[in-house]
Amino acid sequence: MKRLIAIALLAAAPPGVAAATPAPATFETGVLTIGGEMFAPAEILDARALPDVNGKVGMMLTLTTSAAKRLEGISGALVGKPMLIALDGKPLAGELIRKPIANGVIEIPGRWTLGDGEALARRISGRDPLPDDLAE
Repeated sequence: MKRLIAIALLAAAPPGVAAATPAPATFETGVLTIGGEMFAPAEILDARALPDVNGKVGMMLTLTTSAAKRLEGISGALVGKPMLIALDGKPLAGELIRKPIANGVIEIPGRWTLGDGEALARRISGRDPLPDDLAE
């Protein structure tokens, strides 16, 4: 009887909705600019808050391959100058560029609480960070 009820419940689910697979959470995003150029949330593979040993929380942004190539060009043109990273026009960082950023990963030094850093990461990417373990 329990099996028949389970089958009936699955059959009653709206088309295209998997009963056991929840949709990933999405969040309102802001406008991210790096070196004056806008980067869309779809160009951000992962954005996460990273606590450091001093209790401050920084950010790590990982870009798609095409966005990483853009970043390399932007940062290459700014060697010896600061590169401004902003969200909705508010500066997040302005670090001096010593060499082009070729790996598509930007690390922003700690200046937030963990909660603020996590909320900021969600506003940048529009979603929760990727799991640390592929098994998740």
